[in-house]
Amino acid sequence: MPDSGRGKRTTIYGEPMSEVKLFLRRGRERPVVQGHPWIFSGAVERVEPAGFEPGENCTVHDHLGSLLASGYANPEARIICRVVSRVPGEPWSAGLLERRLDRALALRGRVLPLETDCLRLVNSEGDGLPGVVVDRYGPGLVLQLTTAGAERLRQPLAGLLQSRLDPSFIFENSTGESRAAEHLGAVKQCLAGEPGPRVAVSEYGHRFLVDVLQGQKTGFFLDQRENRRLAARWTSGGARVLNLFAYTGAFSVYAGAAGAGQVVSVESSEEALALAAENLETAGMKPQDHPLVKADAFEYLRSGPGASEKYDLVVIDPPPLAKRQAHLEKACRAYKDLNRLGLAHLSPGGVMLTFSCSSRVDARLFRQVVFAAATEAGRQVRLLQSLGPGPDHPVDICHPEGEYLTGLLLYVC
Repeated sequence: MPDSGRGKRTTIYGEPMSEVKLFLRRGRERPVVQGHPWIFSGAVERVEPAGFEPGENCTVHDHLGSLLASGYANPEARIICRVVSRVPGEPWSAGLLERRLDRALALRGRVLPLETDCLRLVNSEGDGLPGVVVDRYGPGLVLQLTTAGAERLRQPLAGLLQSRLDPSFIFENSTGESRAAEHLGAVKQCLAGEPGPRVAVSEYGHRFLVDVLQGQKTGFFLDQRENRRLAARWTSGGARVLNLFAYTGAFSVYAGAAGAGQVVSVESSEEALALAAENLETAGMKPQDHPLVKADAFEYLRSGPGASEKYDLVVIDPPPLAKRQAHLEKACRAYKDLNRLGLAHLSPGGVMLTFSCSSRVDARLFRQVVFAAATEAGRQVRLLQSLGPGPDHPVDICHPEGEYLTGLLLYVC
């Protein structure tokens, strides 16, 4: 086995390098060799030593003992190891964390859009930092740590971000299903400075107020930036727009600024609608022309005030409907129903942007579901474009699970 410097190096935690070794079952090394960053517990034959703490550094070996990779492990999780390197003798270290972060920041410098100061700076496996998400909101940063290994990076990562970017605040919002799968509790705390109840940001020149303390995800759906811009291209000339699951109104602001005659924003959360009202007011959009409706999107389409209305553009951006594999069949039925209803509300020549942010519903499956919805709706539909997040959300090509957001731009003949 190549010399990993054990006993000479220290980890970024200031402790001796871990002795944890994972040995894979015969024939289970192929995904690791091919570059997949996850190792499931069922692929592991034995662990030496048998007991170790969640988040410890580890090395990964085939059944004969040959070194394949290094990463960090969690004996309590189904994904027992997150691979960080397949370079022999390159365990987690302060230098490796620093290089990965600098590479991620350099990429964002190349893809940052004009008049934009909110974007994703670190995208977990897509930047070689599994379990780490860093989003920029104007002068500050929001950090998410979703794995036991990433949790151990909290202080060194915060220090590097402070030295590289000098943010006015670093707020940690580590919550959600991913942490639950790692048997970790929710963590919300300020690591540096303190954000206010509203943080002002700019996206392609549009001004938004973001609640990073209580908002969904890290406060704003940064992954939809390019799709909001695309929607605006279809809303000039007084178009009527229906924005379902509107959250804080970002699609609505883009549509109104592009010349939509009316934008109806439907959202079930009072808190989100209150912030949407602030964002529409900031954009100079009049409430009588751009109403905000508190309602369940399904019910609104079936029997609400909009049940008989027709629109030139419909945006459907629901929350994840398949958080677990067991939910997949039910989620697909819901996606089909939702898209069938959305298509029924489109005027001839209208367009629809429809999305799934459920990682278990991949692009192929989602297209099949929407095809079935179009058939049931009796509409002639053309696919104009497949959609996803912007380039600040890179995905490791060996990690298809990282492609959680998929969407379609559809034209109704």
